[in-house]
Amino acid sequence: MRREAEEELKRMSTPPSSGRPAIHGLILGAATGARELDAAELRRVLEGVAGAGFDPRATERAGGRLAGVSWRGQLLKGSDRLAPAEVHYLRHVVVAREWPAGTSLQEYVGGIQAVILDPASAVLTSRYQGAWQLTVVRRSGPLRGPNGFAWVLVDYRVQTGHWVTAYQPGEGLQVLQRPTREGIRWLRRPS
Repeated sequence: MRREAEEELKRMSTPPSSGRPAIHGLILGAATGARELDAAELRRVLEGVAGAGFDPRATERAGGRLAGVSWRGQLLKGSDRLAPAEVHYLRHVVVAREWPAGTSLQEYVGGIQAVILDPASAVLTSRYQGAWQLTVVRRSGPLRGPNGFAWVLVDYRVQTGHWVTAYQPGEGLQVLQRPTREGIRWLRRPS
């Protein structure tokens, strides 16, 4: 498994100037059991992940859940393509109302960063649908909206170097037991 992680790290295309290959090596080392991260290394990883955000160069389909939602002065169609941060904000804050009413896009992103950097958050690595990920989970607390749930989950995909989702799973931490996620290694357990 360690060799597989090393080969995957070599294939990653993140520019060296971003500092992400270094944190990716730490993540993959922890994920494969090749190393245990000390507190300073885990903090460095989480600071890098918090700063990564959703991929600003990518686009995602709005999808059926967002069809008819008003965004930036127009009604969305399911086929419209938006930045991933906008898609996740609209899905989880505006439509699903997992976050408090009136939460802005900037507050949603800031809340995700706060969850990642919170020393009370749990951290784990896994392979989700075959891709290495670092996942951060924390009780939702003040981020819980009228239709929100007890936990916030943030997934960071090592291959892309960006967040892939941030939401409040209805089934709580049981979401981590889905068959699409395997090889879970806790770096910091939930309290």
